Amino acid sequence: MWEVTPIQWFLGSLLLLSSLGVILLRKPVHASLSFLLTLLALAALYLQLSAEFIAVMQVLIYGGAILVIFMFVIILFQDAHAQIARFKAQSLPALLWITAAAFAGGLLFFGRQLIGSAAVRKPLPEHFGFVEPLGKALYVDFFFPFEAVLLLFLAAIVGALYIGKREDIE
Repeated sequence: MWEVTPIQWFLGSLLLLSSLGVILLRKPVHASLSFLLTLLALAALYLQLSAEFIAVMQVLIYGGAILVIFMFVIILFQDAHAQIARFKAQSLPALLWITAAAFAGGLLFFGRQLIGSAAVRKPLPEHFGFVEPLGKALYVDFFFPFEAVLLLFLAAIVGALYIGKREDIE
């Protein structure tokens, strides 16, 4: 069984609180800053797990690129957000309770799975968390699925540009 250090408890608590901030904060910029704190806490947890490459990619890709895109969208649509805020939410209370119950059930299920798998913990491979095995897995073992996903992203980008340009002409 593994031992949880105080720094991991702190980072886990920070991760949970900042994740709640993303959901509960009303202003989009504040929610984005809470999202940045969530990403940084997750990267710190990856460092604690000796996965340095994933931690750096977490900060560079999500903390850098994705968050910049979020901020761009927030700035672009800030007027639409103000107009949406005028309307009252029309969610049925029964649906909210069903969703909360499903979420709690999922947490219980996955928590039980996690605790059950703790007794059957295998030792980590020798080069766990290094870049070389990750590159080998992506470019040798899973080359075709990796390239297929890239082609799917390329098709999505071309389709989005086509739809955007078509709406711009009309």
